[in-house]
Amino acid sequence: MGEAAVSEAPEMLSVKGTFQNGVACPAATVQGRNGEPVIITFIREDAREAPRPADAAAWDPLFRLVTACGVDTGIPDLAHQHDHYVHGTPKKE
Repeated sequence: MGEAAVSEAPEMLSVKGTFQNGVACPAATVQGRNGEPVIITFIREDAREAPRPADAAAWDPLFRLVTACGVDTGIPDLAHQHDHYVHGTPKKE
């Protein structure tokens, strides 16, 4: 059936696969999830990339806004460790 086994049990798990003859066929074996409800989302491979502006200058207003709204917190790992700082979870490696 699949390439590799997925054995961790996070609350939500995304698994690629195909839909054949009314049956969802995951590309990887998923253990410990029998009988759990799923949501199946159909994707078109050609629709996955967002359209890009013809001119890179079209992004300038967004970059200016992000720069203007930036806040120097003095915490160099804030983005990577946001769960630690916001929710008090242990820091990631």
